Amino acid sequence: MEKKAIIAIIVVVVAIAAIAGGIEYHNLTSGPAKTSIVFSGWVSSGEEYTFDVQMVNEFNAMHSNISVKFVPITSNYYGTLETELASNSGPAVFYMENDVLPEFVKGGYLLNLTPVLTSNTTYNLTGFAPQILDTFMQHNQLYAAPKDWSPLFVLFNKNIFNAEHVPYPTNYSAWNWTALQHTLVMLKQNESKLPNGGSGYYPMVVGPQFARILAFMHEAGGQWINQTGTGASPNSAGLKTAINFWYGLYSSGLAGLNSNLSAGWNGGDFASGKVGMVVTGTWTVPVLFANGSYFKNDTSAIGYAFMPYDVQNATMMFNVGLAINSHLTPAQTWAAEQFVMFFTGPSGEKQWVSKGLALPSRTAILESSWYKTNFPIQSFAGEQFPHAYGWNYNTTNFQATESAAHSIIVDLFAGKITPDQAYDEIINETNTNLKGTSTL
Repeated sequence: MEKKAIIAIIVVVVAIAAIAGGIEYHNLTSGPAKTSIVFSGWVSSGEEYTFDVQMVNEFNAMHSNISVKFVPITSNYYGTLETELASNSGPAVFYMENDVLPEFVKGGYLLNLTPVLTSNTTYNLTGFAPQILDTFMQHNQLYAAPKDWSPLFVLFNKNIFNAEHVPYPTNYSAWNWTALQHTLVMLKQNESKLPNGGSGYYPMVVGPQFARILAFMHEAGGQWINQTGTGASPNSAGLKTAINFWYGLYSSGLAGLNSNLSAGWNGGDFASGKVGMVVTGTWTVPVLFANGSYFKNDTSAIGYAFMPYDVQNATMMFNVGLAINSHLTPAQTWAAEQFVMFFTGPSGEKQWVSKGLALPSRTAILESSWYKTNFPIQSFAGEQFPHAYGWNYNTTNFQATESAAHSIIVDLFAGKITPDQAYDEIINETNTNLKGTSTL
């Protein structure tokens, strides 16, 4: 047989093997012919959308054989994502939080990333903070590569505090729930010293945000879901305390509803310059430096503090990773792996966190003098790491459970139920939704 014929047969065999899934593209150095994939995430702000597009553009410029397109999911993120993945479609790479990860693993939607990430020594999987890495593990396997994380902390407007002669919340040994309430009382009482007699100003803004309530629940020493993920925790008294406290800030008139302001969310409302203090995450910081923000030309007015404590110091820790669709072709899987390793690798993660949205999951970056010098607010917030509770639970029915709890808190803020009724309903819904669930 002629040499050309032999080569032709080999090419055909290789092509058939590729179509059948017989080629492990992540073991190749150059990969297949040009492949196009979609990357999806939610959009919490215009800044985050811009940063995602920038990361995609830089990756594409480095890879002539891969084309990534960012297509955000703008509503009902996880519901939409799960529906698409269940129909063997959906994006190749997508944002994944650790709270819903067990549900998506059980559905078979996520690719096990352990083989490719451990085999790539330059990726340095051990460089992640172990506590963060563990939140993306199921059955000792990794199903999302840590992208970033953020704790909740307090931002305050120094100009408002100065105008009203209210002390800054920086005495952390005494910065507890009582001190927070006292600070808000002083801000409320002295509003007349602000422009227009304080019209349109708020000491604080809050909303029906269950995640904020959970932070205060941990400060009160409580739990929401039990360790097996099958129902409400027997130690849920702190949840009742937290519901009463968070809602009480609004019902007492010390805090306004964020829905009454133009931005409609805590961080965006704070950026207007008419809110004295908010509980938010580091995703708010870039918004404060963006066009239209009150603080853009007066960054010295930005004050920041740890979360106030009750029986203990605590905050919530929101971890976000990048996951890969398990139902891709070999070529798409290879391309998706390259993108994830670029985005969450040592250089890619440094590039991403340089946007200022969230904290690095890699300890070498978080603890570097570069990060502390260039991102003092985010670095400060990250000092709460020893007291941070992960937004993750050992349950495969988290979405329905959290959604039910959120709806109950919405009813509470709408005046339809009392705090005690809200607590009872959340416990009942939690036990109903999680009965018989398992991560196995």
